[in-house]
Amino acid sequence: MRLIYREFTLRDGLSWNNLVALVRANARAAIDNDKPLKVIVTQAEAKRRSVQNRYYWAAVITPIAEQAWVGGRQFSKESWHELYGRLFGVCEDITLPDGEVVTRRLSTTDMTVSQFSEYCERVQAHAAQDYGVEFS
Repeated sequence: MRLIYREFTLRDGLSWNNLVALVRANARAAIDNDKPLKVIVTQAEAKRRSVQNRYYWAAVITPIAEQAWVGGRQFSKESWHELYGRLFGVCEDITLPDGEVVTRRLSTTDMTVSQFSEYCERVQAHAAQDYGVEFS
């Protein structure tokens, strides 16, 4: 039996019917093959959108790189992106094979729409307050 992987967003009766049909058609065989189906229920939230990413680079990071001065110098957009990712990004702890637990920053591509919106707001607020950056 091949590995079954399907995601359903329950927007209407048809998507519910499709979910039920998939379970009904495969549950017994999966149990018989000692690989029972696993059902996870969560609220759907989309990953951040490309339009949000374009906004972030054009309307958030670019003004910071153009206006902010630290210690008498300016920094690249990539430097600011890295700084703010470390300050406000989504992080997770992972355990390495030697037992060390390290915190790693997830890419902004892994953020949801609402996480990325909040992230942009925090970056702008910080840049305005700490570096006097003005956003239009």
